Amino acid sequence: MVNFSDATKKLIDMGVKIATPDGEISVPSFFEPFLDKYNRSNLEFEWEVAYKDGSRLRQFDGEEQHDFSNIKQDQIKTVSFISNFGWQTDNEERRVIVTLEMESGLFSIKNGYCPQEVLAEISVNQVIGEKKLMLFSRKRQSSSVGNVAEEVRQYFPAIGETFYYNRFVLGFETPDGYLRAVTIEPNGNIDIFNK
Repeated sequence: MVNFSDATKKLIDMGVKIATPDGEISVPSFFEPFLDKYNRSNLEFEWEVAYKDGSRLRQFDGEEQHDFSNIKQDQIKTVSFISNFGWQTDNEERRVIVTLEMESGLFSIKNGYCPQEVLAEISVNQVIGEKKLMLFSRKRQSSSVGNVAEEVRQYFPAIGETFYYNRFVLGFETPDGYLRAVTIEPNGNIDIFNK
């Protein structure tokens, strides 16, 4: 929605008239304050690092984009994935999906869906000591094949569609190889990350 609104606004600002049988299209005025603030990327989520000194580093900060190499790992307090779908609200807490507290190694699930067995595995037993942050996204491909009625199958191949989506990974690894990480799907479902 935000990409559509932003593209529509840019076309209108260039003087392009977009019309429907019902009249001219315009971006609702209440969208405009949010377009610049939240339309940072096509990603469903972005990360935010809170440091021990109270400062923060966001993946998308205005016009600037940060990457993993910009994170000061020895100073991390928490790392969160924040939804880009909840852009209509100024309430940041509502946009936080999952947070990793680096000192304890515990996750807190704010607004994502997480089965109880997964929640028990990632948010109960502390892991104290040195940790290396894991923070990345992976593009995933999936296919759906539609069914074709038996009588027309010989004339039409199976109807199928290939689609791509991002999976976001947040976690840590200890020097002895212990790994604790979660995968966040675009719909906010959270599961244990398996390499």
